Amino acid sequence: MQLTKTAYYADFVIYAAVIGLLTTIAAVSADWPQRLQWLMALATGGAAWTLLEYLLHRIVLHKVSMFAEMHAVHHASPRAFIGTPTWLTLAVLWTVFFLPVWLWLSFDIASGLIAGVMAGFLWYGILHHAIHHGRPRFLASLTPVCAFRHGRHHHSGKSGNFGVTTPFWDRVFGTVIDVRRTGAASSGAWKRPGNNSRSG
Repeated sequence: MQLTKTAYYADFVIYAAVIGLLTTIAAVSADWPQRLQWLMALATGGAAWTLLEYLLHRIVLHKVSMFAEMHAVHHASPRAFIGTPTWLTLAVLWTVFFLPVWLWLSFDIASGLIAGVMAGFLWYGILHHAIHHGRPRFLASLTPVCAFRHGRHHHSGKSGNFGVTTPFWDRVFGTVIDVRRTGAASSGAWKRPGNNSRSG
């Protein structure tokens, strides 16, 4: 859905703050075995995010009619402030990942897992923003392969390249758009915004 500039950027600030808080709690309140357990849960959550990102993008945003219609707005206007409100994504992630794991296992594992999932989501948001808006410039300049791959998703006319943070799951599920970076495929099909672009 269309968001205000403040609501769009809220993900970056709030997710970073919550991840920082969870990391601080784990660092100061746990012993070393619990910290190690937390770090393993963090890594598991980060890895789980990559699959979740792929499945949400491929299935929910492209095949579930209500969400596909909203996602089509992003495809039509890729630099608009399109997204899901932070309160909603937080509520869903905490309900799906944190609460069940806390009830079944422990607070340490649950907080590590949700921190990893949230870190993955945050990285996805930052990378997706850099690809579409060219900001922050240092990151946008370091991600031409990601930008090209995601540009194929937007502009090739084929269905695929659903992973933004990694092409791993596209390779696993056979949804890589295999277009060589030559000729028209690499010139003009995906252009980063210029200096006069909205910093959005």
